[in-house]
Amino acid sequence: MPVRRRAPLALLLVLAAGLAALVAWWATRSPQRASLAVAEAPGTKNAPEPRHTPPPPPSRLPLRVPANPAAPDDASAPGPALFEGRVVSTAGGHGVPGADLTFSRGGAAASVRADPDGAFRFEPPAEGRWLLAAVVAPGFLPFAPEWGHSPVQLDARGGRPVRGIEIHLAPATPIVGRVVDADGTAIAGAEVRLSGAAAEAALVPIADRFTTDASGEFRFAAPEGAVLEARKEGFLPGRAALGWLALLNGRVTIALGPAHRALGEPAPIAGRVVAKGGEPVAGALVTAAGGGPFGGDGAPAAQAVTDVEGRFTLAELGRGRYTVTARAEGRAPATARRVRPGTRDLLLELGEGGRLRGCVRDASSGRPVAPFTIVVLERRGPLRLVPQASRSVIDPSGCYALDELRPGPAAVIVSAPGYAPTRELAVEVPVPDGEGVADAALEPGGRVAGVVRDEATGAPLAGARISVEGALEGAASTFPVLSEAITDREGRFTLAGLPRRASLFFAAAGHHARIVGVDAPPGDGAPPLEVRLRPVAEGEEPRVDLAGIGLVLAAHDEGLRIGQVVAGGGAAEAGLARGDVVLRVEGRPVTELGFSGAVNAIRGPEGTAVLLTVRRGDATFDVRVPRRIVRG
Repeated sequence: MPVRRRAPLALLLVLAAGLAALVAWWATRSPQRASLAVAEAPGTKNAPEPRHTPPPPPSRLPLRVPANPAAPDDASAPGPALFEGRVVSTAGGHGVPGADLTFSRGGAAASVRADPDGAFRFEPPAEGRWLLAAVVAPGFLPFAPEWGHSPVQLDARGGRPVRGIEIHLAPATPIVGRVVDADGTAIAGAEVRLSGAAAEAALVPIADRFTTDASGEFRFAAPEGAVLEARKEGFLPGRAALGWLALLNGRVTIALGPAHRALGEPAPIAGRVVAKGGEPVAGALVTAAGGGPFGGDGAPAAQAVTDVEGRFTLAELGRGRYTVTARAEGRAPATARRVRPGTRDLLLELGEGGRLRGCVRDASSGRPVAPFTIVVLERRGPLRLVPQASRSVIDPSGCYALDELRPGPAAVIVSAPGYAPTRELAVEVPVPDGEGVADAALEPGGRVAGVVRDEATGAPLAGARISVEGALEGAASTFPVLSEAITDREGRFTLAGLPRRASLFFAAAGHHARIVGVDAPPGDGAPPLEVRLRPVAEGEEPRVDLAGIGLVLAAHDEGLRIGQVVAGGGAAEAGLARGDVVLRVEGRPVTELGFSGAVNAIRGPEGTAVLLTVRRGDATFDVRVPRRIVRG
């Protein structure tokens, strides 16, 4: 393994200056077009290729490319390294004028500004590994993770330009939040905190503290997946996750718990991150996350970067127990569980990281695929997969290497625009000094087209949002959203690059959302799809309907344990009960399908049925379960 040294003080000062300049830009940005700007730390002109530390896998990467991007040029072609593309809005795909992009490499930083149509051209001043450090534009939420911890990498190679890149920014949609008590009465003066947004807004923070007015309301903007927590003396705290329904409708409600004695003030968690042997690790990224669905971790509630002595402080954490994780360059992450706020001597020891590499090719032509996204999941059981690392790679060679992984059994999922995602590829991450290999051959993805209508009137719904749901929210085997679409004036949409079986999430303002399972064979073989969304009644909160059998499932050894049976659903009619374990779906073992694959196979069109093999106690039996619309 290479020798690791602390960064010189000059480098730390340059990075601090770069961060300050980026924050200053947010307040004083000039609208004029800027040429390529480069800043370089003293003594880093011939710096070795930096090794990169990924942050915890984000819920959504900003990187997208068209379904048929231009293929990388031949290696023998003349010319400099080059990356060209557009910055576009997630709301409609139009260009984001004047967006500023910052790229980093070791102690150097370079920036470019997009044209009025969002087009950008980046000619790296040096070949090698660059990170997409930040993308910012007025009226849009920033993409600005902790410096040096970006999950998006670009490998610059002379004569190997990459064109057709699309970088998506989400509009800073104004949202009205409302805090109420258990009876629905508005609560004035409640303190509200936003968490889960810092992973992509560390360098350019967004507002995350609010106080409700006399009508119990506050106003904010935040990305999908963020979590709001409201507190008021005399009540139990309330939480609400920010999903597509809240973003489309522009409102979210947080209900406080019943009257209760004070739970105490928020407190920090502090400690140190060290390497084996006790040497402090500077620049490690430390996060704290509360509990999430199915026993997993929720959105990060706080994060910090360690100082030169390896110290960190995670501030203002509410009552509860947290999973605290530290990640650093070239080292396996360290995790402490069930940590209480107020802990001030937490010690996280990082071991040497395992290495995994591979190349991604087109299955039919053998040509390298660029860009692509790779997700590595740690296997903790036959069906339990925990996200460990996620990286979007723009390399003309189509290859990748990850050096910050926990040794042990794992699964890899690779996705790229225009292709179906791979199945979970089983791999063993070796101990340090070893090297695991996980190559991937991508097959063409499926395509689904259709129309979204109002269920009551049959009128087409313009501006409805459709996306791929990888698994139940919070499930360990989820993969990044592969395709998104917004309906046109006639309510029409097209989604490409889909897996053979997929669950699609449909949402529109003023309507309940719906999840629909579809079969998407490669090419244009899928029949047109018509989806009707229920309008939301006055005073009603938007919910999610789905075509399924009415079960809440969780991974359990070699099957899926039933945690809840929804009244009126097909599972209730078939006699399934809480505690039963689903072992097979249509004859295929759940362990072979994986969590998300099994869920997608159970879902399907309304009026059809699915064959399940179920274990109850010592008995195992088959049962055919009808699929129905399950109201949220």
